Amino acid sequence: MKQFKLAFAIGFVAIAACSAAAAQADGDTVTAASKNPLGSSPDAVAAGEVLFGKMNCAGCHGYDLAGGMGPDLTDPAWLYGGKPGEIYLTISNGTQTGMPKWNDKLKPVEIWQLVSYIQSKAGH
Repeated sequence: MKQFKLAFAIGFVAIAACSAAAAQADGDTVTAASKNPLGSSPDAVAAGEVLFGKMNCAGCHGYDLAGGMGPDLTDPAWLYGGKPGEIYLTISNGTQTGMPKWNDKLKPVEIWQLVSYIQSKAGH
């Protein structure tokens, strides 16, 4: 009985952790300190690269992400922060200096995919 209770408790914790990661991937309660639930998985990076082109991010940030009308996304200097949660919030909410908000055009998981792609190219 004791082993059953331990196994049940471990299973419950694992389910709760997976639920929390899934909720964050869906955009629930993202903060500047949030970690990217997709991390640097090759699938997330590839999907983010496709979205970068599809959403015309390159129009401002360049196809190499080195900047143009918009800032360089490959250097270590980030005006609005280069941590995963900060990048997510910048994409989602936009900025007062020209970055449009994308939270009404992209799903939270797509924003996280963009974060994965950007961070795969970033120098920070």
